[in-house]
Amino acid sequence: MKRCFRRGILPLMCGLALLVSSCAEGTPFPNTQIRQVDPSIRISSLMDSPEDFLGKTVILGGVINMVERTGIINRVYVQTYPLGKNYLPDLGRPPKGHFMIITDHPLQLNLYSPGRTVEVIGMVQPPQKMLNLAGNQEKIPVIRARYLHIQSPDPPRSSGMGMGFGFMPVMGF
Repeated sequence: MKRCFRRGILPLMCGLALLVSSCAEGTPFPNTQIRQVDPSIRISSLMDSPEDFLGKTVILGGVINMVERTGIINRVYVQTYPLGKNYLPDLGRPPKGHFMIITDHPLQLNLYSPGRTVEVIGMVQPPQKMLNLAGNQEKIPVIRARYLHIQSPDPPRSSGMGMGFGFMPVMGF
């Protein structure tokens, strides 16, 4: 029994733990999707003049402010944050403005809710003018989502001990 544990189960458990920990540090999108993004586009340039980048593929992220559903069209209004090396929003840095994600794919109400972080790879569409909280008109970039990623919810807290596996919902179309 001990020999079987040393030769089979223990190495398998160590390998599985290593695999799970390495996946947790990765990017929210596969490299094939990230390669579609135009790396020359800077977030500040996109926020200042989105019409200059119509049709370009970008990657953006931030915190969801509001989700609006009209028929089959979903609009996700996001406060933009710079992305870190792993393409996740860096909430420790100041926000850079707002953008809107549009998609006709269904979004899970419990996942796509205000306060959650979201990342998108998509095509720049004509900007939309909106009133901000101060009552001033603001021109925001509109991104037609190709791929969306949202962090999975925090697991419920329990007093027991144990090990579980999470999920990371990713939507690609």
